[in-house]
Amino acid sequence: MERLYNRHLEAPRLWYPHEQINWGTGENFGEHPWSPSDYPLSDGVRSSIYVNLLTEDNLPYYTSTLLAHAPKDHPIRDWNHQWTMEENRHSMVMRDWVHITRCIDPTLLEDGRRVQMATGEVPEPETFADLICYVSFQERATQIAHRNTGAHLPKDDKMGRNVLALVAGDETKHYLFYRDLAHAAFAIDPSTMLIATAKQVTDFAMPGTGIPSFSRHAVRIAREGIYGLQQFLKDVLTPVLELWDLDHLTGLTKEAEQARDELSAFVAKIGETVERMAQKAAQAANALA
Repeated sequence: MERLYNRHLEAPRLWYPHEQINWGTGENFGEHPWSPSDYPLSDGVRSSIYVNLLTEDNLPYYTSTLLAHAPKDHPIRDWNHQWTMEENRHSMVMRDWVHITRCIDPTLLEDGRRVQMATGEVPEPETFADLICYVSFQERATQIAHRNTGAHLPKDDKMGRNVLALVAGDETKHYLFYRDLAHAAFAIDPSTMLIATAKQVTDFAMPGTGIPSFSRHAVRIAREGIYGLQQFLKDVLTPVLELWDLDHLTGLTKEAEQARDELSAFVAKIGETVERMAQKAAQAANALA
């Protein structure tokens, strides 16, 4: 933990939220009420910005979840404070960009924030093994969601693309920390980690399930090709599981062997579902043509 934390500190990303915003382009919402025409976007991209920002707003509750598994005087506490500080600026810079460009409805955003933070819904992993497995997948998924959202913005919105690239870059560093921490844990207790991995993969849900109308937004985001089952399989599960090299773990307990078989079957089932979805999409495109 300490070695990975020091590695993180030795590669700083020193950027300031206020320097990323072109403040002179803003308008008063009282004099100029928000309209979708202010920043033309598809519903899927608007939903992605909305969900991603509210997820970042919910950060304090993730902080308490991490600290619940942190022993006194352990370096994970120092890491958690650093992580919280870095994550906090994501909601700051994203909200400034959203308000300046008017890319989503500010009233809808604030109503969603109040509900999300009043509920404080977050995953609650039972063990430290569950925790580091979950955040490995979660940080990778968040990185992909921010990156793909930025790619769907209009090309002339250089400010928005830069903001989401900076946020995705931070999430990349956080993902590498948790991924490599979990990898080290496999060397210590492979059976416990494998059981935790299987559990977290089969139960995984993107952060933000407490957001109002989350399922509707998730469907829009997936249809847009930003983040859905295909991205979860290709960009999240596959690279993480390949690095952990679960197929070659030895000396496992009977329960861990069973968990590995169940995990393999579950991933294969996702692959089949993604393939069927791709075939249906191709058939629909051909029919439309």
